[in-house]
Amino acid sequence: MSIETMVVRLNALVFLLYGLAFSVFPEALSRLVVGTAPGTVSGVMDMRATYGGMSVAVGILLLVLASGRKTVRQGLVAVMLLMLSMAAGRLLGMVMDGTGNTLMSAYLALEIAMAALVSWLLVRRS
Repeated sequence: MSIETMVVRLNALVFLLYGLAFSVFPEALSRLVVGTAPGTVSGVMDMRATYGGMSVAVGILLLVLASGRKTVRQGLVAVMLLMLSMAAGRLLGMVMDGTGNTLMSAYLALEIAMAALVSWLLVRRS
């Protein structure tokens, strides 16, 4: 298995596990990640859908892209877009709202590091 395939599969696994966990334990994970939980049934339901269901779908899409030699490059591009978009949203939040908790900084560092790794893999592969 190539390093490119491993990176896409690793990201797929993270999104799948994150999504499954938020689908089953949205309130507990929300408290862990951001320090609070939604206060309404609709808030919890939206968290299950967005953090849960959408993250599971992203994980499945990445697994599909990682499964073919011809689609691994698209998987890398998808990972880079995901990481850069998440990092940009997190940075915007830090600028507009403040730095947040330590986990937000850790997520940002991981998103930037993964985007850099994927960029290097894409350039190397060209």
